[in-house]
Amino acid sequence: MSLKPANAFCRPTLGLLVFFAGLQWAQAQPIAVNFVYTGSGSQSDALKFSYEAGFFKKRGVDLTLLYVTSGVITSQTMASGSAAAATTTATDALRAMAAGAPMKIVMVNIDQFQHLFVARPGINGPKDMKGKKIAVSRYGAFSDIQTRFVVRQWGLDPDKDVQILQIGNSAARAAALASGGVDGAIVTPAFVPFAKQVGLQVIFDLSTVKTKFASQIMVAHDSWVKERPAVVRNVVKGFLEGIRQFKSDPAIAKPYLRKYYKGSEADIESIYAETNRFLRSEPTPDLEGLQNAWESIPEHKGKSVDLKRFVEARFVAEAIGEMK
Repeated sequence: MSLKPANAFCRPTLGLLVFFAGLQWAQAQPIAVNFVYTGSGSQSDALKFSYEAGFFKKRGVDLTLLYVTSGVITSQTMASGSAAAATTTATDALRAMAAGAPMKIVMVNIDQFQHLFVARPGINGPKDMKGKKIAVSRYGAFSDIQTRFVVRQWGLDPDKDVQILQIGNSAARAAALASGGVDGAIVTPAFVPFAKQVGLQVIFDLSTVKTKFASQIMVAHDSWVKERPAVVRNVVKGFLEGIRQFKSDPAIAKPYLRKYYKGSEADIESIYAETNRFLRSEPTPDLEGLQNAWESIPEHKGKSVDLKRFVEARFVAEAIGEMK
């Protein structure tokens, strides 16, 4: 009987070990995901906090955050397939999905109005805004929809009683106010301390409008929802974990805010309190708030639609169930 060298038996075994080690290494590598976001304040702060705190990497997702200047551009970027997911405004997303954009709403992180209307010195209330200039980001965008809504709440006609101008995001609107280029604008709560520093004053708090309204949301591209649902699920879980830590642990959240907002400790306290007030711990995509957002879009008002076809609620439901 001939004897084979011992290494003759080891070679295939070693090959299998190398193969399985390589397979495990490949499985352990985080999945690269492009994620688009826009705006500033509550939802964007929670997203960046979740990213910097490592909640997405903990779930095996290597997120690349891509900033764009409006919800309209966010929808265009998503429709092009350049990103797997995004945070945006519900009205911009609904408008895009009604036009055929391949994406689904997976989270509604804020389901009420949260912005505030600030005005230059000498304007003490809503009635003083008649005949004045109001800044919005762009016509048809969420800031424009909110502005027209609140002007009507004041008993004024947004097309006749005020002049609405396209200026840009909250920072640009605040700067236009500070320079005197416009008389009033809607801004996020995070910009209120800056507004007060330059002499502006809050004349209306939109959160006093007690209407359930899907405001800030997360969407995922249809191809990822269908073909890579596990990745979408992990992005949602990472984001939800980050939101919950942000809300529950101010000792961790406030240092993050200090890094991005150069204000007094009272300002940081105010920004944290406002963000905490609006961010939802269970951001399910409820249809009532989405329906109100849909009906606020001028071209869709009065048109019936089955909003369920724009929603994929299972990911956040699973994440919430896991964390209870």
